[in-house]
Amino acid sequence: MTRIRCFLFTAALTLFLGTCVSAQMPYVADLSRMTPEEETAVMSVLDQLSFEEQIGQLMMIRAHSDLGADHIAHVKREIKDYHVGGLCFFQGTPEKQLELTNTYQDLARVPIMVSMDAEWGLGMRLPKQTISFPKQIALGAIRDNQQVYDLGKEIARQLRRMGVHVSFSPVLDINNNPNNPVINTRSFGEDRYNVTIKGYQFMRGLQENGILASAKHFPGHGDTGVDSHYDLPVIAHGRERLDSLELYPFQALVRYGIGSVMAAHLQVPALDDRQNRPSSLSRPIVYDLLRKDMGFTGLVFTDGLEMKGVTKHYGDGEVEAEAIAAGSDILLLPESTPDAFRAIKRYVEEGRISREDIREKARRILLAKHRLGILKRVDRPSLTNLRGNLNTPEAYDLKQRLFEHAMTLVRDQERLLPLSQPMGGKVVAVHIGQNAPTPFSRRMNDYAKVTHLNASYGLNATDRDRILRNVGNNDRVVVALYSDGSRFLEKVPISNGVRTLLRQLDERAELVVSVFGNPYSLSELDEVPTVLMAYSRDDVAQDAAAKALFGANKINGRLPVTASPTSAFNAGVETAAVFKMGFDAPEAVGLDGNLLTAKIDQLAREAMAKKATPGMVALVARNGKIVYEKAYGHHTYSKQRRTKTTDIFDLASVTKVAATTISLMKLVDEGRVNLDVPISNYLPETRGTAVEFLTLRPMLAHRSGLRSWIPFYKNTLDDKGQPKRQWYSNRQTGDYVIPVTDRMFMKAEYLDSMWLQLYTNELPNKGQYRYSDLGLYLSARIIDRVSGLTVDEYAARNFYRPMGLETMTFNPLRTFSKNRIPPTEKDTYFRMATVHGSVHDMGAAMLGGVSGHAGLFGSARDLATIFQMLLQEGNYGGVQYIRPETVRQFTTRFPGETRRGIGFDMKQLDEDKSQNMAQQASDQAFGHLGFTGICAWADPVEDLIVIVLSNRTYPSMNNNKFGKLDTRLRVHAAAYQSLLPSRTFGK
Repeated sequence: MTRIRCFLFTAALTLFLGTCVSAQMPYVADLSRMTPEEETAVMSVLDQLSFEEQIGQLMMIRAHSDLGADHIAHVKREIKDYHVGGLCFFQGTPEKQLELTNTYQDLARVPIMVSMDAEWGLGMRLPKQTISFPKQIALGAIRDNQQVYDLGKEIARQLRRMGVHVSFSPVLDINNNPNNPVINTRSFGEDRYNVTIKGYQFMRGLQENGILASAKHFPGHGDTGVDSHYDLPVIAHGRERLDSLELYPFQALVRYGIGSVMAAHLQVPALDDRQNRPSSLSRPIVYDLLRKDMGFTGLVFTDGLEMKGVTKHYGDGEVEAEAIAAGSDILLLPESTPDAFRAIKRYVEEGRISREDIREKARRILLAKHRLGILKRVDRPSLTNLRGNLNTPEAYDLKQRLFEHAMTLVRDQERLLPLSQPMGGKVVAVHIGQNAPTPFSRRMNDYAKVTHLNASYGLNATDRDRILRNVGNNDRVVVALYSDGSRFLEKVPISNGVRTLLRQLDERAELVVSVFGNPYSLSELDEVPTVLMAYSRDDVAQDAAAKALFGANKINGRLPVTASPTSAFNAGVETAAVFKMGFDAPEAVGLDGNLLTAKIDQLAREAMAKKATPGMVALVARNGKIVYEKAYGHHTYSKQRRTKTTDIFDLASVTKVAATTISLMKLVDEGRVNLDVPISNYLPETRGTAVEFLTLRPMLAHRSGLRSWIPFYKNTLDDKGQPKRQWYSNRQTGDYVIPVTDRMFMKAEYLDSMWLQLYTNELPNKGQYRYSDLGLYLSARIIDRVSGLTVDEYAARNFYRPMGLETMTFNPLRTFSKNRIPPTEKDTYFRMATVHGSVHDMGAAMLGGVSGHAGLFGSARDLATIFQMLLQEGNYGGVQYIRPETVRQFTTRFPGETRRGIGFDMKQLDEDKSQNMAQQASDQAFGHLGFTGICAWADPVEDLIVIVLSNRTYPSMNNNKFGKLDTRLRVHAAAYQSLLPSRTFGK
C-alpha cells in the first residue's frame, strides 16, 4: 500500500513539476555537459590557470562588511595570494557590502562567485536594513505554492542587485524533531511531499531568475537534537528510513534541476559507519550516494568548515582536503586558507586526490560562473538608491501576502471567528511576552474597542487576579503569546502560570489564543478551543493575525508540523473574509504608493500654504483595503492642535447619503417606503400645501422644483443682526430646549414656523434640476414618521452601531471631546461664537443638530466603511444591510440626468458643466461633496474609495480657496493617476 501511495504521489509530482519547468531556465544545473560555446569560454580560462589557481577556485571564504580595515585587508590578501574563487558574505550593511564586492571583484583575475545565506531574504544576514521574509516553517503552512515561487523570485532580484550569485537555500531538511536547535523553523515542516514541492518552487524562483540555488543540508539535518555548529550530530536511522524520508526531497530536486547541494556535517552510520566521520567528509555519502546513485551533476558545497561539528576531530587543513577527497567542489569558509592549500597539495602528492580531480572541479565551477554570466566579466552594480531598490513597496507587499496566506486557524471549536464586539461585553486582549502597544494591538484597535492588558511569562497569582478583574462573563478575550525572538526557534515559553490563566479565562469568557512563534508550542495549548498560529512575532505577522481574527482576510493555512494529537500536521480551519474594511500596502491593490503619497502630500501642502484650510485628512481604499490614510495641518491656524486621522469632522451634505439616503434604502427594502407615492402619504400635514404631491425619487435627485435652501435663521435675528432673546437663551431652560450650539438654545415653538415655511414655499424650479437641501429635510421627517426614530437614531441602530462605526454620530459633543473635533467657523452672523462640535449648517443647527441634509459627524475611516458597504452591494462583515438591487437602484442616474442618482451625487457626464470628480473616474462612481470641505467618492469599476475631510470654513465660510484650488478633485485624481497599469486587480 505504501509503495502504491508513493507511486501515485511521484506520478502527480512528476506531472506538476513537469508543467512547471516547461519554461527555459536561465541557470542550467547539469555541469557534466557543455555546449561548444560554453566549452570554448570555459576551457580558455581553465587552460590559463595554474594548479594553485585551480585550487583557489575551490575556496569560498568568509566576508563581512562590518569588521573594519583589518578584515578587509585579510580578504584582499586571500584574493591576491590564493586566488580564491568565492566569497560568502555575512553581517554588515547593504551599501558597504556592495562597495566591498565591487572592490574585491576588481582584484580578482577570475571573477568571484559571491554567496549569501538568504533563506528568508537578505534580512537573514542584514536584518536591520533589509526585509526579512517569513521563515520556511511559515511558508510550509501556505497552500498556494505560487507564493513560494514568488518569494524565490523576489529574493533573486534582491541578490542580483547586491552582486550576489548564490543563495544557500532552500532548506530541504524534514524537521521531525521538535527540539532541533538549528533547523526547526528553517524547515518547511515534517511532511516530505510538502517539503519537496515548497523546496522546488523556491528553487525555481531563484534559478529562473539568475541565482544559483543550493539544497541543504544533505543528507538531512531535520531529526537531530545537536547543533552542528558546536558538535557532530548523529542521525541513527537505517537506510530504508533515510531513503523514504530524509533523502526524498534531495532526490526529487536533483531530478528537477537543483544547481547545487550543500553537504552537512552529520554522522550517519547507515551511510558511513566510520567513527566521527562527518557526512561532508564522507566519500560514500558525497560521491557514491549523491553523485553516483542520485546522479547529481551540479556543484557540491560543503557546509561551513569552521563549524565544530567538522573541525573537532581533524587537524589543520585536513578538513578541507578530506572534503575535496569526498567529492565536494567548493570549500565553504575554510578555517585557514593557507592550511587548506598545504593539505590539499599534500593529498595530491600522496595520491589521495588527483590533479585531474582538482581540474575537473575547477571546470565545473568555471562553467557555473559562465552560466551565471560572470566568467569573463562581472557587472559592478551601482550603489545609487540601493536601499530603495532592495526594500521596494512590492517586496513589502509580498511579505505581507506571505504572512496572510500562512495564518493557520488550528481549531475553532466554539466558532468564535470572525471576532466582533460582543453584545453586552467587551473585547479584551492580554499580551504575554511583549507589552502593548504592539502591531497586533494597534491593528485590533482598528476593528473594535479593545481593552489591552500586559503580562510576562513569569506571571504569578497577583498578575492573574489583575487580569481576571478586567474580564467579564460576556467578554471575548484574545491572548497573544509572543515568542522570545530567538533566531531559529522563535520559542514561546509557556509557563504553568500562563496555562492556569488560560484555563481561568476560558471558564469565564470566550477565549481565543494567537501564537506568534514556534508551532511546536501548540503542544501546551491542547485545552484551548480556539487557536490561531501566526508563526512569528514579526510586525507583519502580528498585523496579519489581527486582520485574520476580525475577518478582514480569509484564513486557509495548514499546520506544517505535528505539535500534539490535537495540533497535528495539516490541521487548519478555513474561513472566508467577511467583507470588512482591511488595511494593506498600495501596491497590494495595484496602486503606486510612492506616487500616491507624493501627489497627495503636495496637494495638502499647497492647501495649507495658501490657507485654503487649516487641516485635512485624506484616505484612499481599494478592494476593501485602506492603503492611504494621512492627516495634515492643524485644527486652526493658531496651530495648537495637530489634525489626526481619528479626528471627527462635520460631514455637512455628506449627511444626505451617509445617513438619510442609506436609511431610506433600508426602509425601501422593508417595504415601508415607496419612492413613487406622494410624500403626503407619510406626512399628512403637507396635504393642501405646495409639497403635497412631491415624491421621493425626483426629490432625492433634486428634480422636484424645491428651492436650494431657506435661511430660517435670518427671521430670528434683530435689526442689528443679533439673535433675538425671544427665540434664544444661553441656557437650556423652560421652552428653550433646542441646542443650536452647546451655549445657545432655541425656543421649541420656532420649529413649527420652520416646517410651515418649508411646506408652503412655492416650487420655483418645477421640472428643472436645482440642488436643494429642502428635500432632505422632508426625507428625514419621513424616516421619523415611518420608523418612529429620528434619522440619527435610525442610522445608528441599523448601520453605525452594528458596523462598529464609533465616530459616526450627530451632536458629537454628547460623546466626544472637542479635542477630536476641528471647529468649522467663527460665526459672526448668527451664533456669534466659534462653531465647534455643533453642526455648521444653520438650518440643521436650528433642528437641534439633526437633519436629513446636514448634522452627521465622523472620521475618514468610518465614512469610508459606509461606502465600502455600498461597494459590496450592501454587505459588510457578513451582514446584508441593504439589498444589492436597492444599492444599484439608488446609485443609478435619475432618467435624463447627467449627474444625480437617487440621493447620491455621481460623475458629471456633461463636459460643459462644472466637474465634481476626477476625469478618470468611471461613469458609475458615486458619493457626495460637503460644504465644510468634504468629499466621499466610491467607484464600483475600480473598487476605489477616496475620502477628503477638511474644515475649510474655518475661520470663515467665505474662504473659497479650497474649492478654487480644486483640492478634493485633484486628490481624487491622484488616486487614479497612481493606478499601476501593469497588473489587473479585481475584487
